[in-house]
Amino acid sequence: MEVEILEEKEKKIKFLLKDVKPQFANALRRTMIGKVPTMAVKEVDFINNTSGLFDEIIAHRIGMIPWEFPEEEYKLPENCECGSKEGCPNCRVEMVLKKEGEAYVKAKHIKPTDKKVKPVNPDILIITLLEDQELELEAKAVLGTGKKHAKFQAAAASYKYYPEIKVNGKKVENSEEAAKVATGKVKNADGSVEADEEIVYSLENTIDIKEGDEIEYLEHKDKFLFEVETVSGLEPKKIVKKAVDIIVEEFEELENSL
Repeated sequence: MEVEILEEKEKKIKFLLKDVKPQFANALRRTMIGKVPTMAVKEVDFINNTSGLFDEIIAHRIGMIPWEFPEEEYKLPENCECGSKEGCPNCRVEMVLKKEGEAYVKAKHIKPTDKKVKPVNPDILIITLLEDQELELEAKAVLGTGKKHAKFQAAAASYKYYPEIKVNGKKVENSEEAAKVATGKVKNADGSVEADEEIVYSLENTIDIKEGDEIEYLEHKDKFLFEVETVSGLEPKKIVKKAVDIIVEEFEELENSL
């Protein structure tokens, strides 16, 4: 197995995964989406709410806020030594919110007891309070996985077979860009096809091609182009690494069981 990073940004990573089977590629994708732990608010207790929204709507909005957190300091509730439904400082973060009068109530107004825990985007709007309205609540945040609830999803991850385009038997350098604009005549052909006016028109801005050239579209069944965008407080590269660790751990558990 080989990994080649093609593009890396603050919220997104794009890489090429080589020499693996489709089953592993899909397992990696599903693990990144559904099994990497992230933090979200699980419970909200309202002390006072005289706003224009019901408690349930506000609780839902707060629950969908993604949080940055020190990964090594918190455990999933089911893996914590406390064994309590109420949780403890090792698996739970207490939060408070109190705002009154005319104001935009945002994620940054929620105050966790752990200063290392903070919203990914502090300007996420929760509610708009009018004059003489008040919102006061207490909340509990825990770790969870996207498999249990969408609010814990770590990333939006996708992959596709790596495309390769050949013109007159030679691979073009920017096959990936060309594949995006290639017509159905090229993609659905069994083998090479002769480039006509329509094919040339769609590809001439990405590759050097003229009418009459032989063009062939291939997909590598052991090479996958991944795009991973974080929707949580975790960095994209960390999500990929954590997903691999989880897969290895699950296989070790299966081996031990056998």
